[in-house]
Amino acid sequence: MKKIKISFKSKRLWIIVGIILIASIFIIPMFQGKKVKYETFKIEKGSLVQTVDATGKVESSNKLSLHFDGVGIVETVKVEEGDSVYKGQWLANLSLDQLNAAVNQAQSSLDQKLVGATEEAINVSKRQVESSEVALAKAEETLTDVTSLAEKNLAAEYASALTSMDDAYIKMYNAYSATELIQKAYFSGNDQEGNDVRATLDYTMKTSKESAKTYIDKAWLSSNRADTDTAVSEVVSDLQKILNSLTIVRDVCEGTAYKNKVTTTEKTSLDNQKAYISTSQSTMSGIKNDLSILKTQNENNINTARANVESSRASLELQKANYESLIAKPRDIDIAYYQAALDQATANRNKAIIYAPIPGIVTKVNKKSGELISSSEAMIELLSPHYEIEVDIPETDVVKIQTDDVAEITLDALGNDVKFKGKVLTIDPSSTEIQDVVYYRVKVAIDDLSDLIKPGMSADVIVKTDTREGAIYLPSRAILTRNNDEKYVKILKNDGNIEEKTIQTGLKADDGKTEIISGLNEGEEVILKTIK
Repeated sequence: MKKIKISFKSKRLWIIVGIILIASIFIIPMFQGKKVKYETFKIEKGSLVQTVDATGKVESSNKLSLHFDGVGIVETVKVEEGDSVYKGQWLANLSLDQLNAAVNQAQSSLDQKLVGATEEAINVSKRQVESSEVALAKAEETLTDVTSLAEKNLAAEYASALTSMDDAYIKMYNAYSATELIQKAYFSGNDQEGNDVRATLDYTMKTSKESAKTYIDKAWLSSNRADTDTAVSEVVSDLQKILNSLTIVRDVCEGTAYKNKVTTTEKTSLDNQKAYISTSQSTMSGIKNDLSILKTQNENNINTARANVESSRASLELQKANYESLIAKPRDIDIAYYQAALDQATANRNKAIIYAPIPGIVTKVNKKSGELISSSEAMIELLSPHYEIEVDIPETDVVKIQTDDVAEITLDALGNDVKFKGKVLTIDPSSTEIQDVVYYRVKVAIDDLSDLIKPGMSADVIVKTDTREGAIYLPSRAILTRNNDEKYVKILKNDGNIEEKTIQTGLKADDGKTEIISGLNEGEEVILKTIK
């Protein structure tokens, strides 16, 4: 067999290759970025239960006071003192008209959502959409017309202002020229009167006339209406200055030294110039005022027309949304919403009714039909041997509890395997402070009769305050909050990217679960935390 010889150089090459391979295995990963991992929760539907836990002691009670869970007028009393009643019997109620109407309305809304809209309702909604589209088009056309008319009227007013300013300048020029002739004829000397007239002519009338000419020329050449506004204001001011100057010169002409020197013709000329300037000033002041009023009117008219457009557009969007909701298949979340509204309306109605929580004998009826009663006043008193438990519920939990809520009771002496049913009897409206925490006393009746139950036994009470079936839910720790208490979650997409979604929450249930009313869909993956 022929031996293959490996040279020293070949051995060194293989050693180098081996070192590189080892480095690629152990060293290169050290420089690669670690992939971010997340703990996630996949959105699913399920049953949610909200409970309130409390502890107390079993007490034996023969007398039971029954209260309404609110204030109102007693409408019906169905029992009298001495009557025997069975558990669940309707004993009395407050006025139910509005409460029954609310229940019926909620039931009707739920039924309608379940069966979907009728063809007639869909056609009516479609016509409302079409009508809203016509109303929007008309409102937009009106806005265009109002804007066009506003511009047309304003352009005409500015054109009139330019023409009137030219006329005003001519009157200022004529007034200056007439005054200049009188000055040259009578006031060329160095006396006080001559100096006053020359100063008025040169430093007031001439300056005002030239200033007005400058602003008027700029207004004619400019495409900016602000220059015209400025020119109008300046012309009004210059006209007043020239009017004042004419008055000064006229008064000098009536002075002792010149009364008989200046002819009646020149005096009349000055009077005429004063009248022309005064009329021109009134005209320009009126134009200035008209421009201001017209701008305000135009702005108001355009704003009103624009508001009508926005209102019509909002109405159209509302009608479209209503139409879409009618033709769309009802979503589980919508059904849950209407069911919750019905449950709430029913609960509110039931607060105005007293049912016998246990069998017994009516010993006292404290109110008659038509009388006002509050939740702190006992309506009916029953005599019946039964067991009840008094528990102290903190203020954060008592708002969840209502009379007739179902309770599960265990007794320490019998262990957790033996359970009894109960029901919330009363909720004391007055509070008690225990170690700086506000509590309310709640009585829970034990429905089951058993020889195992003894007074004084320690009891654990779990009150079932609310439930949701088929609800979308999340662990509460996945829910984040940002500005204005807006709640959102982070969704892990299939491509590894993260998307933030705003949500609306509902029931805060046991086991750290929270109902999601809107914003999420079943199957989405929500990030709970980042794993380092």
